[in-house]
Amino acid sequence: MTAAFDTLDPRFTRMRDHLTALADGRRMARRADLDPQAFADVLSYVNLIDVVLADDAVRFRFRLVGTAQSAAAQLDYAGRWVDDVVDPASRPRVLDDLTRVVATCLPQYGRYGMPFPGRGFIDSERMFYPLSADGRMVDCILALHRYPDLPVAIASDWHLDAWRRVTEAEQPA
Repeated sequence: MTAAFDTLDPRFTRMRDHLTALADGRRMARRADLDPQAFADVLSYVNLIDVVLADDAVRFRFRLVGTAQSAAAQLDYAGRWVDDVVDPASRPRVLDDLTRVVATCLPQYGRYGMPFPGRGFIDSERMFYPLSADGRMVDCILALHRYPDLPVAIASDWHLDAWRRVTEAEQPA
């Protein structure tokens, strides 16, 4: 659903405002604009999801997965497709949210239980924010997660290093 930010956790609003500032008048911020130090306090709850167009279909691949997300799922699934990783019970809803971001170029909010191995469903909130290199088409989605009832140990230094490795690999030599 499209979010009423004033009713949500303040970190979702803060990320929206940060991305709006980065867009600097464009419709959407670019992934290249992101500096993980600017949102280091929530970095372990951030995923980057590539939007891949192939054969007239849209697919979504995890580029980077936050350590809190990996800890909750007990799996680091960076580089894998959303439809190969997300539990079948939740997959249609997650794919619908991601597809809606691509279609509308607007953030989408979701709150629903996510199944995790050996722990049943865990209350989960997420906001999907569109990113675009050309300002027209969404080519990446920043997902900010929140687990209201789950204490998760976070290794934010590891996540910052992973972020740097992924983004440095894309820089021209």
